[in-house]
Amino acid sequence: MRGVSQPSSDPVMTHIGAAGELSRAGDVDGARAAFAKLWRAAVAEDDAFHRCVVAHFAADAEPDVEQELAWDLRALEAADEVTDERLAAFHAGLTVASFYPSLLLGLADDYRRVGDDARAREHLARGQEVLGVLGDDPYGETVRGVAERLAALYEAPKVVTAARVIGAPASTVFELIADPARQPAWDGNANLAEAAGGQRVRAVGDVFVMRLTMGEERENHVVAFEEGRLLAWTPSDPGRTPPPGHLWRWELQPLSGDRTAVRHTYDWTGLVDEHRFERARNTTTERLMGSLDRLAAAAET
Repeated sequence: MRGVSQPSSDPVMTHIGAAGELSRAGDVDGARAAFAKLWRAAVAEDDAFHRCVVAHFAADAEPDVEQELAWDLRALEAADEVTDERLAAFHAGLTVASFYPSLLLGLADDYRRVGDDARAREHLARGQEVLGVLGDDPYGETVRGVAERLAALYEAPKVVTAARVIGAPASTVFELIADPARQPAWDGNANLAEAAGGQRVRAVGDVFVMRLTMGEERENHVVAFEEGRLLAWTPSDPGRTPPPGHLWRWELQPLSGDRTAVRHTYDWTGLVDEHRFERARNTTTERLMGSLDRLAAAAET
């Protein structure tokens, strides 16, 4: 749906564009108010096309992922009521079928970010099935790129991921992850033995040392960091540069009611040392979920 030209003869589309500009200018409250007003008007006029477009672009402007999901669900529901005849009155040649790839893939990404992998995979599959309706134009290429990015997250054999919602604030959960001394208590791989205190991660470039259950030490190089939201590191033998090519990643999404959607990913696409492959293969989704469940128990206590 994005990328379709919008004739100025439709004032609702003009107002949608103006609401989007508020969002891009950083006026979140103004954009929310504008889209809410447009939604009420679209509902009142009983125009499924306007409801679909308002909800779709309201989702784009919404920084809260749960609200974004709610808007995207409204957009999909409205799309099911739109007719090609209604679209022809707006733009010749536009079809309802062309809406669905973007709508379904947007929902797949929403569900992924709130930790609902089952629904994310379902909507990704549905979106992939209808990609053929897109043209060979910049918009079509953009949507296909989104599908490829999402598919890589779920289908790459060397990327393992697990997610769940934890009943604790993101700050509480993040502290358990960012302090290496607290990691062994919730490690689901039975791999971490201990880490000295005073190594709390605070920035990209930090290095923390962890002793493993086999007695070896690992230096962990922090490659991504956002306080309360993101932490990723690459482990290596002490003094080894660069690290061997695998990565641990934690992503936190604050939810309402002091809950947090937490995603744990192990990525060994860059690993070339075949002696490490067997252990990497044994790091399964189930093991990552074990860490998530133990982390939840610690955070919710």
